[in-house]
Order: sequence, then C-alpha cells, then structure tokens
Amino acid sequence: MNVPAFSVFSAVSELVVTAGVLIVVRRNWTRRKFPFALFLAVALFEALVNVAYMAGRTARAASGADVVSPGLRLAFALHGMISLLAYLWFVVLGVIASVRQQAEKFWFREHPAHTLAFVVVWMISVLSGEAMFVMRYLL
Repeated sequence: MNVPAFSVFSAVSELVVTAGVLIVVRRNWTRRKFPFALFLAVALFEALVNVAYMAGRTARAASGADVVSPGLRLAFALHGMISLLAYLWFVVLGVIASVRQQAEKFWFREHPAHTLAFVVVWMISVLSGEAMFVMRYLL
C-alpha cells in the first residue's frame, strides 16, 4: 500500500510534539523557567498540522472516500476524541502553568496527580495514533 506523505509526516511529527509536551511539563516540574515559546510552538503546530490532519482523515473515512472497517472506524473516532481532549488539556494546563509561574508557583509540580493523569492521556493518544498508523499502512 502506498503511504500518504502527510500521514508519514504527521506520525513522525507527533513524536516530536510529544517530546515538546514532555519538555514543557518537565521544566515546570523541576522548577525551571516555563518555556513559553516552546509551549506556543507545540500548541500551534499541533492545532494547525496534526489536528487538521486528523480532521481531514476523519472526513475521508466518514464520507467513504477511504474504505475502512467498522472496527477501525470506531478506533479512529475514539483516538480522535482522546487526542482532542489531550490537546485541549495541554493548552489549558500550559496557560495555567505559565500564569502561575509568574507568581513563582509551579503548577505541574504542585498537582502531581493531575499532571500524571494528563501525561497518561497524552501518551494513550499518541500511542494509539502510532498504532493505527502501523495497522493502516504497514501491516
């Protein structure tokens, strides 16, 4: 099967975005300066590239342009919902952490359970997306 170039780009870029997300969380956790430029770049790239990619793929699957099994269609829908939740959660937490750090507070460090829950959901989102890429194009 011919793998679309944008699918490859999105799968690889999602790993880079995840590294950026983890760096943002880690820097705040270790009480270092909040990397606002990195946060903004990751959030914008995720919105403009990866969310747009998922929306396009979802539209193609829903319209029948991409023929996928009902099980895979359900997996795509669940992945999309989890991914959107994780993205919005990242943006909200990043803004809160940035604002709180101006008062010398480190939000991620001060809320370990919430931080862990966010990281787990983010990783489920990424790993499910990578698994679907492999199932769809490489197996």
